[in-house]
Amino acid sequence: MNLNILVNDAMENIQKDGFVEEVIKKQLETTIKKVVEDYFGSYGDFRKELENQVKEQLEIDMSKLGIGGYNLMVLNEVKSQLETALHIQGVQKIKENMEKMLVGVKSEYKLSELVEAMKKDKNEDHDKDGEKIGFILEESDYGYKHIYLDPESDGTESWRSSRSKYNYKYQLHLDKEGHVYNSKIDSHDLSKNNEIMTSFYDFDKLMFQIFATGAKVIVDEDEVDTYYGDDY
Repeated sequence: MNLNILVNDAMENIQKDGFVEEVIKKQLETTIKKVVEDYFGSYGDFRKELENQVKEQLEIDMSKLGIGGYNLMVLNEVKSQLETALHIQGVQKIKENMEKMLVGVKSEYKLSELVEAMKKDKNEDHDKDGEKIGFILEESDYGYKHIYLDPESDGTESWRSSRSKYNYKYQLHLDKEGHVYNSKIDSHDLSKNNEIMTSFYDFDKLMFQIFATGAKVIVDEDEVDTYYGDDY
């Protein structure tokens, strides 16, 4: 028996069956897998290199940070946040106040009704009984009406006798349909946005409500009583 011939024949058969190629392939897969796992693994070179790169990017030179600038940045951010909060709360507060201010307002009033409301408010102690109020009604060619009211008379007995209609305490300006488009209370021009922050009470509040809602005023001039009476 020739052993060499047997081994050669066996090797030829193994090569023909692809056995050697399969073994080499499997070994290469195992080896490559191990190399990759070692490189990218928890303790591999890739992780170490990645950690070093991240650390370099995150490093902060505290000596160059500039604490003063940092403090200013923080203060500016706090100021910005505070201003935003105040704005939101301020708008909400104005909304709440406006809702309270406009409770119970009507869509239509008579001029005589407003005059009586003013007299009642200004004569709670009945010290004006028998006195006359200041009242002027003007109408333009285009149907616009201008109403001037004042708790004090125009007469010579009043210390305001020399004043013009523009110095009357109350002014109401109506369009052709009778809706209020402008109003004044003392020096407060209600058509200016900043005037809505003023606190109004009693008849002043009613005048503001009428302006704020654009209520209609029916001018019943013949029913207007310009004298304070004993009933108030």
